[in-house]
Amino acid sequence: MKTTLLFFGFAILTVSIFGQAKPQGYPELIRTADSLYNAKDFSNSAFAFSNAFKANGWNATSKEHYNAACSWALANFPDSAIYHLLYVASKMNYKDYGQIKGDPDLKSLHSDKRWQSILDLVKANKEKAYSAIDFVIVNSHKVEVLTSGMQNNMADKPVVVFENGMAGSFGSWDIVAEEISKTNAVFRYNRPRIGESENDSLPPTTDHITNNLRKMLLQKGLKPPYLLVSHSFGGAYIRSFASRYPQEVAGLVFVDPVDFTQKKGDGDLPYLEIGLTQHQIDSIFGKAYDNFIENLYQEMPAFYVEEVKVSRALYKSEFKECDSIPLPDVPVHFIHAGGYSSGSNEGPGIYDREKMWRIDNNLKMKRWIALVNPLKYGRYFYSAHSGHYIQQDDPELVISSIKLALKDCDKIMKEKETSH
Repeated sequence: MKTTLLFFGFAILTVSIFGQAKPQGYPELIRTADSLYNAKDFSNSAFAFSNAFKANGWNATSKEHYNAACSWALANFPDSAIYHLLYVASKMNYKDYGQIKGDPDLKSLHSDKRWQSILDLVKANKEKAYSAIDFVIVNSHKVEVLTSGMQNNMADKPVVVFENGMAGSFGSWDIVAEEISKTNAVFRYNRPRIGESENDSLPPTTDHITNNLRKMLLQKGLKPPYLLVSHSFGGAYIRSFASRYPQEVAGLVFVDPVDFTQKKGDGDLPYLEIGLTQHQIDSIFGKAYDNFIENLYQEMPAFYVEEVKVSRALYKSEFKECDSIPLPDVPVHFIHAGGYSSGSNEGPGIYDREKMWRIDNNLKMKRWIALVNPLKYGRYFYSAHSGHYIQQDDPELVISSIKLALKDCDKIMKEKETSH
């Protein structure tokens, strides 16, 4: 699956990309290619990627090359798809073996005689980059884990635990984890079905995943307190961990999280504010929307489908699994992305998409600030130009947030010692 996040809260993927009034810059050309992919116009998407790369002197990130390969493969141009995949594997050290091996977009390449050599290259890149990868057995199944900074694993010193976004792998945290492991023990892992973690055949509910996480941490000799850092959908998991084991949590850092503060009716607010009627909203998210999601289930890999199902159930229950008790009074940070990406978030053409996104962002901002306001060490950060993957677009901000949270954890510990 193409490495852009599917935003199910804004959902029917219709695109308006033609009739540009002025020459496009590289970011706009990439967004056009992404938009065409979302509209399932894979051939034009592939050529749009090539036009973008040409306009930028053939300079592109590994993610953009990978996305181009997906479009070429889906458009039945195997030679072009193989070219981009070989490039990122051999020249850019692409290492997400689990992603490329299980990506349904690339299924047409599996019979190509060059496919196995690409897998071998990516596997070698991964093993070289992550020499400390290990497998922990949980409920009779292997889970892929990665630890670093173990020399800093000391009593009462928080272990920094990273929870990935929806269907994401631990590789997205590389820059942040490398820096944090200089001072603290760091734990990363891939949930069941993701990367090389085995399929345990159980739905990835918050109860199941948080119990698994706790077992793995203890198996690796990593005892509480834990500073939990999450991205996107991972926010639901660390919020649940804080509800289930509040005494073990030193702090929480939510990086552009799923909005677990959203209650019944909140999802309609941005649509109402932009001028849609309740009837229009109901028609968007009625039977047609359910059919749209069901069709996506047929196209997605199993690891994505199961997490989407859990996400939808959480929204319907108003995230009751996550916030059964109030947040503990520990350092709690929200890091919010302010960069709009039209390629990953296209909605119906009856309203201004970016304006709609901004309205929704502002509503979330108010709810998140209200959540941290009562806390002594509650903080809110806004990254105006970062996309959803802030840990990659603005890693310095995420690193600074974690370091500040750790500093506040130390203050709290000293305060407790003084009071005793």
